[in-house]
Amino acid sequence: MFRKSTGLSVSTAILLGAAHVFGQTSATDKAVADKLFDEGRTLLDQNRLPEACLKFAESDRYDPSVGTRLNLGDCHERQGKTASAYGHFGEAARLARERGDKPREAVAEERRRALEQRLSRIQITASSSVTGLEVLLDGKVLGPAVFGTALPVDPGSHVVEARAPGRAGFHEEKVVPEGPATVEVVIPELAAVAPAAGKDVVAAPKSRWSLLRKAGLATGIAGVVGIGVGAGFGAAALQKNAASKEKCDAGDPTRCTQEGYTLRNEAGFSADVSTGLLGIGGGVLATGIVLFVVGGNEPEAPAERAWISPIVGRGSLGVSAGMEF
Repeated sequence: MFRKSTGLSVSTAILLGAAHVFGQTSATDKAVADKLFDEGRTLLDQNRLPEACLKFAESDRYDPSVGTRLNLGDCHERQGKTASAYGHFGEAARLARERGDKPREAVAEERRRALEQRLSRIQITASSSVTGLEVLLDGKVLGPAVFGTALPVDPGSHVVEARAPGRAGFHEEKVVPEGPATVEVVIPELAAVAPAAGKDVVAAPKSRWSLLRKAGLATGIAGVVGIGVGAGFGAAALQKNAASKEKCDAGDPTRCTQEGYTLRNEAGFSADVSTGLLGIGGGVLATGIVLFVVGGNEPEAPAERAWISPIVGRGSLGVSAGMEF
């Protein structure tokens, strides 16, 4: 297959007139590459440079050829993208050398050398003392080996960035004029910065008492209340028993006034209630302590309230419990 070319200088017409293709490219890909190449040549003759360059680039993607890369370099050179053209002429020379095409290798090298004197360049200097330093040119990460080297770039605006863990970033935009010209960018020592709240410092997840632990607390409180109420009934029993003695015969305690009998009966009831509440309260308190210890914590959730309380009535004892969400 041959890829045709017209409209170039006499020195390159012979070389761009044909491009013998090697490799395993399919017939379909070659046909697509030829069609795109022809369209690119037509657009180039019409000076529709952006469209022509895209056609050549796509043609080269389908089927790399020396002729396509030479035309792509020529197209970018006409656009003023000297670094891009320089690179394409270098690729064309390498491909021609691989395929033993000495005449077109010579043309590609000649075009490349002619551009070398017109290149725009950017030279970046950075300190290597910062751990993890990363330098980018137009979004592309540069290796440390390129620092201090004047890198070919197309004329125009270029962005240099630098970043490192725990350091303030660097960002600078430089306009590189048409060559020959070299613009220098010196990246200063990046200042250390404190980690941002909520980013470098990971907050411990919030937690709350589990329902079992809350129930244990409520149960323990109920036990304490029961013991307190029981103690109160016990004190009342002692007071009423002492008061009843004043209403009874000292020689015969069974002989009492009606008030004395009433006080004695009330003292007995209070003593029974006190004994029951002290026993129940102690058991409830012990249960609450166990529940609180084994309940542990759990992830934070909507507020809820557990409650438990004793019910004391004349002749009856009980416990009331519930949960509010």
